[in-house]
Amino acid sequence: MMLFKLLPIALLLLSSAISGGALAQSAKPSRQIGPAIDCDRDGQQDDIRMDDDGDGIPDRCLLNQIKPVMNRENYDRELKQLQAQPCQKATKTVKNISYIMCSTNGGKTIVSASEALVEVGDGVGFWLKGDRVRAIVFFGTGEVVFFNRGVLEAQMSDKEVTTVFNADERQQFERLEKNGVQRILQVFGK
Repeated sequence: MMLFKLLPIALLLLSSAISGGALAQSAKPSRQIGPAIDCDRDGQQDDIRMDDDGDGIPDRCLLNQIKPVMNRENYDRELKQLQAQPCQKATKTVKNISYIMCSTNGGKTIVSASEALVEVGDGVGFWLKGDRVRAIVFFGTGEVVFFNRGVLEAQMSDKEVTTVFNADERQQFERLEKNGVQRILQVFGK
């Protein structure tokens, strides 16, 4: 009879222990710690740190989780930052074309490069982020084209930001991104 009385109590304790453990595990789900950061050092704040055990300390980093919101203000801000980078400027004029190269680290790191017709001022400027072209500015029209690791990302004009391109537009801009800076650097013997 004593065993019969203890059995419900044992079952109650066992079910409490099981459900309590499940509650303890579900009370600590993985959660994001802090804002998006650059875990993989690709230059983009698109990775998030996760806390898996609820102690407030990041346990892992999920890569490429956040697509940055890029709108007119963000592109304008980024272009201004690129153009405001301190650098040593070198200029050269060949025939009627003015070339400018802006670099740091004694010429080892190229920040920007441009070419323009002397009389008209029409030309093109390239601004780099790391070792890749981030933006191309067309001086005559004021249009700006942005790239993400060599891939056309957006075109900004006075009126709009375009992010959808046909194959010909993509090919034309990406070819310019790939070859434009090198063409200018050759004028400086680089």
